[in-house]
Amino acid sequence: TQEHIDRVVAVYVHEGSITNVMKGFSIPAALPWHLVDDVYIPVNCDGKFHWVLAVVELNRRLIRVYNSSIGTRKQQHYEEIKKLSRMLPSYLLDSGFFEKNEWTIWPELDAYKDKQTGTLLESHVPFNIEYVQDIMQQEEDSMDCELYVAIFAEFLSDQLVIPPDIDGHLPNYLYNRYAALLWIYGSDKFKGGYISENDDPPKPKSQFTTPTEQDFVNID
Repeated sequence: TQEHIDRVVAVYVHEGSITNVMKGFSIPAALPWHLVDDVYIPVNCDGKFHWVLAVVELNRRLIRVYNSSIGTRKQQHYEEIKKLSRMLPSYLLDSGFFEKNEWTIWPELDAYKDKQTGTLLESHVPFNIEYVQDIMQQEEDSMDCELYVAIFAEFLSDQLVIPPDIDGHLPNYLYNRYAALLWIYGSDKFKGGYISENDDPPKPKSQFTTPTEQDFVNID
């Protein structure tokens, strides 16, 4: 039927898009997966307003989940992450990931070998999953999950330890910082007359240093 044909075409397009991302196409970084150690993926949970950060550690064949609301929503997240863990091996195989060994010889890593035969694991074997504990958490009624995903990604990319931050000062500080950066970015873009993201010049990556308590300014 036409409905079946449309569905097949849609699946084909989505699969092609994912494969192209793995090969380094269609993303600003323009780096294929076989040249990096970790891949950061924001994951929406069950179609609801909550996001977690999934970090795919390719060297360890592991997905580490950074969840800002572990106590109340962990089980819902697990289903989405489990789907990701099952689909990754097939897409890596289809994209030619294991054939590109100029940076890392992926098939020779222990994480990708069958412990009994020593051969490459079958594509039906999912990635391992690990939920990261003792990291900063949002309040139960908070809707700032996307902020925490950005915080986790920034800390990890700068190789910083994510603190528990029990008092909540750090997320508030970073919320204001991100808002200021977006305002500056939008202002510069407007002044430059850009009409699309492709017109933007390359932006240097800023380094983040964890602020001390003395760095915070309280406005009453």
